[in-house]
Amino acid sequence: MNGRIGIGSVLGLAALAAALAQPAGEERAQPVTRGETLKLAEYHAAPHDLQMKSLLEGARAQRQPDGRIVVTQARCQTFTPTGQGELVVEAPECVYDPKQRTIRSAGALHVRTADDRLAIAGEGFTWQQTNSTLLVSNRVHTRLRPELFRPPGGAPLPSAPAPAGPTLDIFSDRLEYAQTPGQGIYEGNVRVSGTNLNATAGRLILRSPMSEHRLQSLTAEEHVVVDYEQIHATGDWAFYSADTDRVQLKGRPTWRIEQREGSGDELIFERSNRVFQANGHARLQMPRASLGGASFLSRAEAAPTDGPAATRQFLEVRCDRYELRTNVAVFYGPVRVNDWNGGQAQGQMTCGLLTLTLGATNELQRLVAERDVVIVQADRRFTAARAEYTAGDRLLKLTGQPAWQDGPRAGRGDWMQVDLAREELSVRGNAVMKLPAGEVGQAVLTGAEAARPVETRPGADGSAEIHSREYRFTEQTALFEGGVRIEHPQMQWTCDRLSLTSPPELGPGGRRMVAEPAVVFDLLSEPGNPVHGTGERAVYTRRLAAARTNDFIELHGTPAMMASSNLVIRNELIVLDISGRKLATPGKFNFRGPLPAAMTNHFRPEKRR
Repeated sequence: MNGRIGIGSVLGLAALAAALAQPAGEERAQPVTRGETLKLAEYHAAPHDLQMKSLLEGARAQRQPDGRIVVTQARCQTFTPTGQGELVVEAPECVYDPKQRTIRSAGALHVRTADDRLAIAGEGFTWQQTNSTLLVSNRVHTRLRPELFRPPGGAPLPSAPAPAGPTLDIFSDRLEYAQTPGQGIYEGNVRVSGTNLNATAGRLILRSPMSEHRLQSLTAEEHVVVDYEQIHATGDWAFYSADTDRVQLKGRPTWRIEQREGSGDELIFERSNRVFQANGHARLQMPRASLGGASFLSRAEAAPTDGPAATRQFLEVRCDRYELRTNVAVFYGPVRVNDWNGGQAQGQMTCGLLTLTLGATNELQRLVAERDVVIVQADRRFTAARAEYTAGDRLLKLTGQPAWQDGPRAGRGDWMQVDLAREELSVRGNAVMKLPAGEVGQAVLTGAEAARPVETRPGADGSAEIHSREYRFTEQTALFEGGVRIEHPQMQWTCDRLSLTSPPELGPGGRRMVAEPAVVFDLLSEPGNPVHGTGERAVYTRRLAAARTNDFIELHGTPAMMASSNLVIRNELIVLDISGRKLATPGKFNFRGPLPAAMTNHFRPEKRR
């Protein structure tokens, strides 16, 4: 609610009550009558005893047989000890009962301050002098100007509304005002209207002590609905404090700003610094379009930015509490973010602290997640101590022992980046990738030889690990650089640079691995017959065709060398057909060692003319 234009020192009808309640002839009351007219003046106590305190005038005053006095066209003015006007109270007709010490009227009532900063109108009222309480029973309308509202000290609040549209109107069925605590209660169809503000409630309570002449607080109850500037909020209870310039909502409160909405156990809006908070079971929903058309949690194509489909594509944040400022939103954990598309969750993130930086039009510019970050995108998963996403270039950076998993693949490193525009993952520092052994190459015998026992490393699980200084890969390619080492169930490799590709000409599932330079590898194919090779460049090709797997290694060097337990061969090019168990050495070559039958069966050098 707009507390600046709220309700201040409302009625001040005590002056009217005192004037009407003062019997004729009482000390300091000086009645003056002329015909049927009435004037009743009351003066301040010493030392201001020459200054009029109030003046009651009536076109007619008539005492009834029961002792009551009927006053028509009553007008009462009150003054300060220095002679300044305070209030002007008018009633077409009222009845004063000196026994009950009440003033009643079934007609209209008008109250205003001398400077017109406050005005109250209604129909049917009762003033109870004994407890200084005013009851207005019908069609209550209070109008206030912002000059009435100021913090302790008297200076106007910096964020007070501009002169344009300076009033606040309060409408209700009934009003009860108690002067001693300075409290007014509006009940029945309460409606508040002001500049950039509209609110409704079943009950509105204001506190404005007469001695302070300023608003202290406003409390709205029963089905509270507030529209302030662009904010639409609902709840069962709302409280505004003029001292803090803060609005608080409870009772299943909700809020909405354009396409963003949220809820919590408690909502707080600090008007002066424009801070919005949700505490307890806090929830916020924003359109995916706020991320620039695509969500970092989803691997799908960019979402539509308009139309019915766009309204079903949004991000939902649930957390313990959050705080929204002009261009920053902070969510405190545990935090859970869901990316929804047509009722289906496309991705999810959990963390302990989440910070969003927004642009001038509330589009996301930067996201920072901290403390046990977990991001899930379909079958892809990332973990880290910190994740940073920038919407402009669609880059997601992860630090603090980051790790990833994508189906059967997984990896880790010191630093990680996901280029969502290019669907590329980069890992640096102690980089490791784990993937199915078949994606690197399978040095396993085929056909009848496959029945022979195969030597593998202890603890091998059918996967391979590639260690390097850094790597980057997409769905079809991978590049490893710096101290590359392959740990495979049937082979081990070292080099400085390694690339993995899936060329279309190799067929579905086909792979090509290129290692260079300073290549060293060991194939653990058959017990007792390991193959060791060195060279400057090695190309491992795995082709799938006609239900047959063909594995080749092309080893280049000056010269390249390949050796088994009883054979050493050197050449600029050595071709090893693992599937067909053949060894080819085009051009001049040399080898050393016998060719026993077992070895001949294992490697058959091609004939040369």
